[in-house]
Amino acid sequence: MVKRIGSTAWRVEVSDDGRLFSLGVRTEAGREYEVMLGTVDSTPILSDLLSEMTRVHQTLPPRTFEPGAGPHHPKSQPLHPMSSRVEHHNGVPIIVHDFGGTILKVRIDPEELRQSLLRHEETPSEQA
Repeated sequence: MVKRIGSTAWRVEVSDDGRLFSLGVRTEAGREYEVMLGTVDSTPILSDLLSEMTRVHQTLPPRTFEPGAGPHHPKSQPLHPMSSRVEHHNGVPIIVHDFGGTILKVRIDPEELRQSLLRHEETPSEQA
């Protein structure tokens, strides 16, 4: 799978047995980087990357996207994990998504999640 955004391109390849995958990124400067990841060591790498992105973006104003761009792009689709469950980590509830060897753990605030779900139920869903 190759995704192109402007002059930046992402390439993702997964081996048939699901044990190894690679992520290639070509930057706007024309340099290309390829990272080989195994399902065993991918979780800490992804968790660290997402945590660092969150830390940086907390200090910035909320990101806005033009209509048809970013998450509003017509081809932007939600991820579908193989399974999801709720666990507790240090007394805090987390959602655990399993993507077939890569586990993504996301801390949740139950009240914030409840309010968000209530707003979703009150707003008619958009039909694609």
